[in-house]
Amino acid sequence: MKYKTKKYFSFASHSAFGTSLRAWLKILWQNNFLIHPFFIPKAIFISSVIFLSTPFRLYERIRFRKKIKRAEIKNPVFIIGHPRSGTTFLHYLMCKDPSFAYCTTTQAMIPHLFLSASNFFSVLISKALPETRPMDNLKMGIDLPKEEEFALVAYGPESIITGYYFPKNFLINLSKNVLFNGNKLQAEKNWKKHFGYFLRKLTLVNPDKRILLKSPANTARIKQILSLFPGAKFVHLSRNPFDVFQSHLHLFTKLLPMLSFQQISDKELEEVVFSTYIRIYEKYFAERELIPPGNLVEVRYEDFTADPMNHLEKIYCKLSLPGFEKAKPLIEEELKTYKDYSKNKFTLSNDLAEKIATRFRFALDRFGYDRNFKRD
Repeated sequence: MKYKTKKYFSFASHSAFGTSLRAWLKILWQNNFLIHPFFIPKAIFISSVIFLSTPFRLYERIRFRKKIKRAEIKNPVFIIGHPRSGTTFLHYLMCKDPSFAYCTTTQAMIPHLFLSASNFFSVLISKALPETRPMDNLKMGIDLPKEEEFALVAYGPESIITGYYFPKNFLINLSKNVLFNGNKLQAEKNWKKHFGYFLRKLTLVNPDKRILLKSPANTARIKQILSLFPGAKFVHLSRNPFDVFQSHLHLFTKLLPMLSFQQISDKELEEVVFSTYIRIYEKYFAERELIPPGNLVEVRYEDFTADPMNHLEKIYCKLSLPGFEKAKPLIEEELKTYKDYSKNKFTLSNDLAEKIATRFRFALDRFGYDRNFKRD
């Protein structure tokens, strides 16, 4: 994989700036400080900012400690599905419902500071953010929904985002800090602690609202989520695995230049994409039956995008979520902003299509997709 120097030294929107010093050191330690020499200046600069902002994080933690502890979280709604399955589009639409609270971009980028310094940092973040997401050109903004996974990495390595910082260790991080394989009880305990703490902070600024969350990594955390929120509700979005593979690979090529502290070859990256899909869905298929009846809706991306309003109404109905009629006009207005949106188009070689068909056969069959790749 070839990288452009300019991209790697564009620090402004890096998600690590909001990390606590302790979490940052743990992330570096778990990855053996294996930073490519080319990225050492980047790591030093980010580390310096994290160190200098420590007093401000301590101030917020001490000032709001009692209020955060008292905050009571309503059973959240989780949008899940593998990365690049259309979960962001669904998230954007459902967040138009005023009955939902959600993690904003500002809150995801500065999870330790948004209670005390949100206004100040929002200005800085808004100047650093691009107008659209680099991987798919969906709009970005400080108040728009953002997946909470970026906030969790600021509390410790127990986040899939750690893998984007150290892509050569991506699968190791996935196994330990997302799948919690190998009896990783401490990692699971840490994730639950940080996740609950962050959701209490969100609840504090959104009292009496149910939180709507979107993180592809949560597709592999059903058991852990239910242990925290037995009444949690889930919307799972599946997409043709051929399209997911191509789009996920594209995601890496866009995110790594901004987030990575390592270099990774095309061959290594291809295996990361294959293995990530397989491991996430093996765990999801093993745990989905734990979800109580009536608390899970599974929708195919292709069906959803063909008729979003009809499927949203069904989602609300099946999950017994109130407020659809009130949210309907707001969601319809949001949909109008996508009328000129065009999806990314990729080319897929015959050899790679055959690999996908072979390695993702279990998911193609489970989701009802054709094993033969069809070219447009």
